[in-house]
Parts: sequence; C-alpha cells; structure tokens
Amino acid sequence: MCTSGSPQAQAALRSEIKSLMANTTLTETERAKRIQALMSGRTSTSASTTEEGSDSPVAFCKAYYNEERGILGCPHYQLKAKLLAPCCNQWVTCRFCHDESRRHTMDRFAVTRMKCMLCFEEQPVGQRCSGCHQDMGRYYCQTCRLIDDGPDKHIFHCEQCGICLSGRRSDYYHCSVCDACVAVDARERHSCKEKRLQCTCPICDEWLSDSVKSIVQPECQHLMHESCLSRHMEHSYKCPVCSASLCDTRDIFDSIECYLRLSVMPLEYKDKMSLIFCNDCRQRSVTKFHFLYHKCQACCSFNTAMLSTWPKPAAGQ
Repeated sequence: MCTSGSPQAQAALRSEIKSLMANTTLTETERAKRIQALMSGRTSTSASTTEEGSDSPVAFCKAYYNEERGILGCPHYQLKAKLLAPCCNQWVTCRFCHDESRRHTMDRFAVTRMKCMLCFEEQPVGQRCSGCHQDMGRYYCQTCRLIDDGPDKHIFHCEQCGICLSGRRSDYYHCSVCDACVAVDARERHSCKEKRLQCTCPICDEWLSDSVKSIVQPECQHLMHESCLSRHMEHSYKCPVCSASLCDTRDIFDSIECYLRLSVMPLEYKDKMSLIFCNDCRQRSVTKFHFLYHKCQACCSFNTAMLSTWPKPAAGQ
C-alpha cells in the first residue's frame, strides 16, 4: 500500500486528473469539483470516474452543448439524453465523446439504453422520454441510435451506406461503385472508384468513412476533409498526396515569371539544362536550369520537380 506522498500515489493522482480532463461528458463546474476533491483527498465512488471496463456506470450528471445558454448535449451534438455504452457500461453523450476519452471504440448499433437529462429516467433508447414525455432530439435514427436536437442541422440515414450522414437527403445520391453518398452538384465531376471512402484523410489521418466532417474531392480526385484542406492551403497550394495544384495558380506563377525575368543566373550555369516532371500535367520536359523554379514546357506550370541536370560539372569543379 502506498502513501499519499509516494511516487506511486502521485502518478495515480495525475492519471485520475488526466482522465477527468478528458471526460467530455462532465460540465466545467462538475470537472472542477471532482479535481478539487481528488487534490484534497476527499475522493469517493460517486465523485470519480470508474475504471475502464468497470460494470458500474459513472455518477450521472448533465452535459452541455452550450452551458451558458442551457443547451444540453456535447461538442458534437445537441440532445437531452445520455446513452449507456454497452462496451464499458458508462453514460456518454455520444460515441465520439466516448471514443475520445477511452482506449476503445463504442459500437453505436449495440446501444439499447438511454437516460433523460431532464427527468433522469432510464429507459430503452428512443426519440421521446417515457418519463417526462419530452423529445430527446428533433432527429432520431433507430438503426444508428443517433439523437440530435440541432435546430439548423440536417441529418439523413442512407440505407446503402448503413449510417447517418450530415446534410439534406435531396442534396446527395448514393454511388454504388464508390459505396458512398456524393453531393448532387458534384455528379458531373465525380470520378468513381470502388470503396473510395475506405481510406484516411491524407492530412489528419482520420478514417473518412466514419467521419462527420465535410469531405471534398479536388480535381486530382484525392479525398480529404474540407476543413483540413482549408488549413493545408494556408501554407501550400499542392495536394499532400500527388502534389497537383489545388487552386487557381495563375497569380502565383505570374509572380514567379516576373522574378525569373529579373534574376540572372551565374555564367557557369548558362548552358545547364534540367529534365523536369510537371505535377499538374504529369509530363516530362527539358528547360533551362534554375536554382529555384522550372517551367513546364507542356502546360507552363511552375509546379514541377527536377529529375536530372546536364552537363555534369567537370572534375574538380
């Protein structure tokens, strides 16, 4: 048995505090109270989370999407109930909150119980509480056990995908080749590929088929999160997978052209040539050597990579 000042006890305390900080089902007030209780040594079964895998649920408390406005839910959804995770027997607001704070994932389809955060009645999962007769959310999916009360949020269930998706049903169609829902306005430029969504975002590495974020398909056809792409393009105009240009680069290339006209290469490089590969048109061409930029002779893009140069430097140079 270790004392409160021993290294083992301190490590255990740090571990419990980290667990409380990661528990997104707690309000800021409840989290502060539990951490204060831990620091003062007044921990109890009702004031701390149970260990992962325990058969006893954690003490039930309300969770908020926006505590100041009194909107119940979590950062991912607005709803008035918590779900009982069948894997660890703990009350969670949604599967994302569960997965973010634990070392295992929750099977959304296996959920059977919920508890109302208005009257605290435990009952089979559903849209309406059997105790206070209030709707737990404007949207409810019996298959995915998904509840959402966002007033401006649109969700629909796709039978072919087998999951709920964000957006209006009329704005999407299911592509049987890709086995995914595609925006109607992207039908003309959509390129089919079997199991296209069975991959990760090349920027954040999140599995796309399970993601709730908007997914975009640039002209190079590599899928990624729209938010990830926006952040990526703050410092690069190239696709993180194939290096193709992701936007209109005319202004960028005009600036490079202007720079090249004003720059003069040293005389010893006047006869040097480069074999380059263009990341935009995927063609090889030969152009004058430059320290920084090489213009594709096929499409005039500066999004190129140098493959080799000649003539080679003479011995001793």
